[in-house]
Amino acid sequence: MKDSLKSNLLTLLRYVSTDKMYYQIRYLIKFKRKLKLKNPDTFNAKINWLKLYDRNPLYPQLVDKYEVRSFVEKKIGNEYLNTMYGVYSSTSEIDFDKLPDSFVLKGTHGSSWVIVCPDKSQLNIQKAKKTMDVWLKKNFYKLYGEWVYKNVPPRVICEKYLVNKNESALIDYKFYCFHGKPKFIHVDIDRFEKHCRNFYDLNWNKMPFSLCYPQAERDVKRPSRLSKMIELASALSAEFKFVRVDFYQVDEKIIFGELTFNPGNGLEIFTPRKYDIEIGKYLTL
Repeated sequence: MKDSLKSNLLTLLRYVSTDKMYYQIRYLIKFKRKLKLKNPDTFNAKINWLKLYDRNPLYPQLVDKYEVRSFVEKKIGNEYLNTMYGVYSSTSEIDFDKLPDSFVLKGTHGSSWVIVCPDKSQLNIQKAKKTMDVWLKKNFYKLYGEWVYKNVPPRVICEKYLVNKNESALIDYKFYCFHGKPKFIHVDIDRFEKHCRNFYDLNWNKMPFSLCYPQAERDVKRPSRLSKMIELASALSAEFKFVRVDFYQVDEKIIFGELTFNPGNGLEIFTPRKYDIEIGKYLTL
């Protein structure tokens, strides 16, 4: 009940406040401290500063899960793009009979809108359509204040289902890049069960902090193509103050995931808290 009330109040706040006020109140609620926009001193504070003041007109293309493909192709080549089966403005455009036996459907205009279909014969198509219809009616900026999504057209993209034979779940490697230089990587573990998150430096040494989710007891094996992923992340992030570049490695093949400019909407807590400041030092505004 309390969570529902809090969610409703935050939704109301989003509609009655300016972006600046919304960021300040959300930050105060989350961190129990005032958001410093004049001289931000933490990573999360600087992400909120970027949301408000770094409104590069290129960003909406780069967070669009369809439009970003042309940027990736130009910067590093189309061999790093996942196979695409279609992009749709309406669920009525999706011909499920023509799709392969496995695939993934994603909302191009937001975050975490994903339907993973490893076996089409087991998919409830009507339920999937209803879910996607809900996505297509939403604007992520109006919901959560992330300006980068404000003018992204609502669509659904269908891509190849990726799987690694030696892993229970597909791992994506998320490179935090500051001024064109990757500094560290985060890996999510058991995301749909007991969600954990590990951080590694560029030499694959485990880092001594967690963010939002606890560290996993087990380690993640160093990807065999780590050096190449670092190189590609550098190329994709070269012109930005900050961006997180995500890749998958399927067997020996590197596949681009997405670009994220506002990880966690600038509202995820580091443990220990001092690393919010330490990581923030990488980012010069």
